[in-house]
Amino acid sequence: MSLAASPALAQRPLFYLGFDQILDNREYYTEYGYPQTIFGARINAGVSFTFDSVHQIHTGINYMYEYGGELLGVSPQIDLYYSYRTEHIDLFVGSFPRRERLDYPLILLTDSINYYRPNMEGASIRYSWAWGTVHAWVDWMGRETEEIRESILAGGDATLKSEIFYLNAVTTRAHLAHTTAPNDTTDIRNDGSLLLMAGVDLSERVQLEVVDISSGWVSNFMFTSTDPMNWKHGWLTKIDLRKDIFGIRGSWYMGGASRLIFGDRLYSHGDYGRLDLYL
Repeated sequence: MSLAASPALAQRPLFYLGFDQILDNREYYTEYGYPQTIFGARINAGVSFTFDSVHQIHTGINYMYEYGGELLGVSPQIDLYYSYRTEHIDLFVGSFPRRERLDYPLILLTDSINYYRPNMEGASIRYSWAWGTVHAWVDWMGRETEEIRESILAGGDATLKSEIFYLNAVTTRAHLAHTTAPNDTTDIRNDGSLLLMAGVDLSERVQLEVVDISSGWVSNFMFTSTDPMNWKHGWLTKIDLRKDIFGIRGSWYMGGASRLIFGDRLYSHGDYGRLDLYL
């Protein structure tokens, strides 16, 4: 895919600046996760140019400084992407912020990936209409070298809405190869997931910004170059409440151990409940 545009056609540049203060305190004692505190700050700054009202080119930097670490201890990511946005279509190609594109349950995609790898590097396309959306995306995370394992994450989701009720389907697919080093005997690993949920969004019916409750079936599989495909199934229920800047997210999973490459490690226990307080 290529895009050519004359600078003379671009409108006045639009500068953007985002800041996140990150304080994620994880205090628990279990073999399934790492008890740790993630403390740092992230800045996302850049400039965008608009062509013909719907075509945009963006460039900037997405950088996290982790307190107590080295200046470039967390590798910065570059904003460098093309976007095409209309009433129905939302297309991004390049390296662009992940958080605005994906909001998946932690069993599928752990939250710490937004701290240390905040950009998707690939493509995302969403089509929306009055009562639903469909979305597909791919994130290229590493080209195979002697030090780096080839890594690809892709997926899609769809939502159908009727007043306060909705149905949501999500699927993911991950591939993690070995390196090209002659002595690398690491297994090639693949996994995938399918999540089907029904929910109710009461945000417009009560005096809260967010009241969202959903529940449904989740299945995932994993296989390596030496092990056969192994399926796990379970039931996931979620609730999200927010008033002003204060929020509570709760979830309860009942089922088999989930060991997705990019999923939250705590779900590898199987049955698992959690309550997150957030600002």
